[in-house]
Amino acid sequence: MSSSADIERQIRRFRRLTFLVGWMPRWLARLFSKLRTRWVITFGTFGKVRTIVAKNLEPVMPPGTDLAAAADRLLMNYGMFMMDYFRIPRMTKAWIPKMFHQPMRGIGRIDEALKAGKGVILATAHLGCWELGGVSLRLQGMPVTAVSVTDPMNEAVNQWRDSVRRANGIEIVIIAAGQMSPIDMMNALEKNRVVCMLTDRNFVETDPVELDFFGRRARFPRGPAILSLMTGAPILPAFVTMGPGGRYYADVAEPVLLPEKGTKMERVEAAMQALVKVLESKIRENPEQWYIFDPYWEKSEPMSNIARKLAGLEGGVSPLK
Repeated sequence: MSSSADIERQIRRFRRLTFLVGWMPRWLARLFSKLRTRWVITFGTFGKVRTIVAKNLEPVMPPGTDLAAAADRLLMNYGMFMMDYFRIPRMTKAWIPKMFHQPMRGIGRIDEALKAGKGVILATAHLGCWELGGVSLRLQGMPVTAVSVTDPMNEAVNQWRDSVRRANGIEIVIIAAGQMSPIDMMNALEKNRVVCMLTDRNFVETDPVELDFFGRRARFPRGPAILSLMTGAPILPAFVTMGPGGRYYADVAEPVLLPEKGTKMERVEAAMQALVKVLESKIRENPEQWYIFDPYWEKSEPMSNIARKLAGLEGGVSPLK
């Protein structure tokens, strides 16, 4: 566990990066990112996770893919993601046309769902630039609540990430191991808010559901489907992925519906499997933007903490470290 002095030192560093990157022209920030990330891949912490990333990509990529090269491309893309992440605190509505290739596709599905007054569960993955999605919705006037998972190994990242979200008017619901906050999420939905959550990994649920994913079995949280069952809020899969020139595409897919028949748990699991199929399809389209740096196909819990200890990365993974 980091000391308070270490945490404050890291947060000051994040502030400096935000100032530096925020004032840079984006082309210069991208060039800096490429050079810096290549250095970290070769000499720094990313060299320790390349093997993990390659193994994670194995069932995702076509047979015969050079997984080591794919892992390097993924890490370079992550460096771009981090550059844009550090630009978010200075982001304004005027930036949206510059950051995106076109308006968010399917955003009308969010508007339509909000008209029903039951809120929206926006389900995404560690794909592309998910943080940019929530901020862009908030800048367009939507009431956004982000479900934030506490990382016990990197308190500075927790504080910085949540401060960036709050500075952009995003409400936070914090969850931690053994401390779910379903009531807070239900309250947000009752207020007709857009509740955003990452759903491609189980972080805290003690009884996750095991589902088919890329021809293997992986564990996922039941939370999104349970919330939908309890509140009537629709589940809308949504993604922000990087396209040509480093600009992004934003997509909101059709709602994932709970089956009308079956027990509650059967309906929940069926809905989660349907959601996972959407995640799988989008990740397969953009495999080198799926940022998972822990052994994803392992069943040990918590995956993130164990993997980082084994790799000597207790302080977390960052291309800017």
